[in-house]
Amino acid sequence: MVIRRSIACILLFAYAFFYSGAVYSAQGAYSGDVAYSGLMASQAASKFEDAVLQSAGLSAERISNPSGVSSVVPPSTAARAAVVMEASSRRVLYAKNPHMKLPMASTTKIMTAILAIEMGNLEDVVTVSPMAVGVEGSSIYLAKGERLTLEQLLYGLMLRSGNDAAVAIAEHIGGSVENFVRLMNRKAVQIGARNTNFVNPHGLHDDMHYTTAYDLALISAYAMENPIFRTIVSTKYKKIPWEGRSYDRVLQNKNALLWSYEGANGIKTGYTKVSRRCLASAALRDGMQLVCVVLDCQPWFDDSATLLDYGFANFKPYTVVSKEQVLGHIPVRDGYEAQVAAVCREEILLPVREGEEKEISVEIELPQYLKAPVKADTKVGYVKVTLGDEVSIRKDLYTAADVKENTIRSNLKRIIDRWLDTEFGF
Repeated sequence: MVIRRSIACILLFAYAFFYSGAVYSAQGAYSGDVAYSGLMASQAASKFEDAVLQSAGLSAERISNPSGVSSVVPPSTAARAAVVMEASSRRVLYAKNPHMKLPMASTTKIMTAILAIEMGNLEDVVTVSPMAVGVEGSSIYLAKGERLTLEQLLYGLMLRSGNDAAVAIAEHIGGSVENFVRLMNRKAVQIGARNTNFVNPHGLHDDMHYTTAYDLALISAYAMENPIFRTIVSTKYKKIPWEGRSYDRVLQNKNALLWSYEGANGIKTGYTKVSRRCLASAALRDGMQLVCVVLDCQPWFDDSATLLDYGFANFKPYTVVSKEQVLGHIPVRDGYEAQVAAVCREEILLPVREGEEKEISVEIELPQYLKAPVKADTKVGYVKVTLGDEVSIRKDLYTAADVKENTIRSNLKRIIDRWLDTEFGF
């Protein structure tokens, strides 16, 4: 291999020397042929270089991309803005105008639902107020005084996009729609969606009600971590009561990808005349959960499927740290054991292109020692996983076990306690 590469370098040098001399001596001969001659020379040089590189066992693609990661042209989309994100790492796999502020229509209800799940009790009975009756747009036709559980309203919210259900939920959780909206905006900041502003819980148009494709992907990824949320948004059909009628409401999910796309498990459609078609979708394959957001996209289902395909085809899940993996041992002073293991309670998974796992950096921070006694599940440090400038994940590390104190004083106390238990039956 060394000899072949040496020969290749000699040939390249010889070619460059003779070719440059020939060009120099021919300058000014026929000015009308300069452009044509330059183009032909360039093409010839390219072919020659490719041949030399191939003889050395290399390729032009490999030279221009030293990491060995193959470059793939991302698909186009009609969406005004779009993002594909891996849910656990929040890594962006595809982006088009990710930070453009746009209306989001009923994808708003992702935030409404996750807040209600986190702050409410699914078995709570909600009495529908006059404010929740007859809200314009999509509806599950709630009646004043009707009583449904919070869980039933959430299915009406996420499957049939009931604007009336959104108001009923907001009033129940926040005490008023206005207070619930404050909770929505506070949660958005906590999640990291700093270019988002909510004015209502349903998404009916308001100039001050907006998000970005990136922010909505963050909110969607956060919501998909909740098992109750995942169950609701992946449900195709659901029956809920219809008070005063002899039959139930039959809810069919508006998200067509649940029927047509392999692994689809969410999330929410949205449409107004101003926002046009918006869709936050999700799919799980081979242990990798992707979310896809398209804003103002006429072929919303087709384009979302194409973008999800791109993510699954070009990125594969790579487990950097396993759940409960021991990442170090900490010396324990005055303990019955000399050290205690530090473990990561969560899995750290990254979506990577082929060969990219070699570029992952793992940093572990632990104290020099601990003083006994040590309690299990005590936070003692962290692990930080980075991949270039794109990904930075930090997870806390915890002690794996108790370590009892081993000193004269502690041992004497244990002896006395044991004697008292035996002698007096304490």
